[in-house]
Amino acid sequence: MEITSLSQAMQLQAQILKSPDPKSQTRNLTPLFTFAALSPAGDLTYARLILNSLSTQNSFFHNTMIRAYSQTPDPTQALHLFLSMLCQPTSPRPDKFTYPFLLKSCARLKQPRVGKQLHGLIYKSGLESDRYVSNGLIHMYSSCGKSGLAFKVFGKMRERDVVSWTSMIDGFVDDDRAVEAIRLFEEMVEDGVEPNEATVVSVLRACADAGAIGMGRRVQGVIEERKIGLEANVITALIDMYAKCGSIGSARKVFDGIVNKDVFAWTAMTSGLANHGLCEEAVTLFDQMESLA
Repeated sequence: MEITSLSQAMQLQAQILKSPDPKSQTRNLTPLFTFAALSPAGDLTYARLILNSLSTQNSFFHNTMIRAYSQTPDPTQALHLFLSMLCQPTSPRPDKFTYPFLLKSCARLKQPRVGKQLHGLIYKSGLESDRYVSNGLIHMYSSCGKSGLAFKVFGKMRERDVVSWTSMIDGFVDDDRAVEAIRLFEEMVEDGVEPNEATVVSVLRACADAGAIGMGRRVQGVIEERKIGLEANVITALIDMYAKCGSIGSARKVFDGIVNKDVFAWTAMTSGLANHGLCEEAVTLFDQMESLA
């Protein structure tokens, strides 16, 4: 049965709790709990009540609750729930599905100290070799300005995917290590890993920061050759890269080639013109944008 509202979930819960079989209760409560925890129409307080009411502890319920908390404006509760898992002997043990969302919470909270403690637990549990856990570590360290620690994790990985490479490139860019980000992108392409939109946006930022217009043109070639969708963020990154590298003509060519321009493309092009002292052209472009609004 598909659950579409919180009131429906509560009615079903009342029926389910009449069952004398704990295993049956847990099984039947799973879709209700998932809806309450992860649906936009759900309620985390209600989801937590379901979790606390379980007579048999279940790792799926705990991991889903941590995932839900990690997506809230304040993901601190994800860490609190994890601590309660560690302190209560009857709670399920953390696994490879637990840590990625905890690391995401640390990244959002900018808490590298807590992230390092989690890294220690991950190492002790033998989960450091798991690709998804390692990707979570790279993202956490990179988001907290610890690109050196992120690169240590990256270097130990036996199997890397596009998320691993992109997270590391992004971490270098955020840490003002643009040249290293560009080198890593070149290594990624040589290794035959297909870049995605997030990858090219990150490396274009690196090219803009380093003034590496030649590499920027190569990245544009990769975008066109591999047909990596020309989404708004990619187009804007191209315009920004060319403008910051001093090639306002190339930036304008990219801009003029956009069929449906969004406000970010207009803003990037207008800023590029203004930063090059082309104030009249910038004002004209701004007026065009206003007339189309």
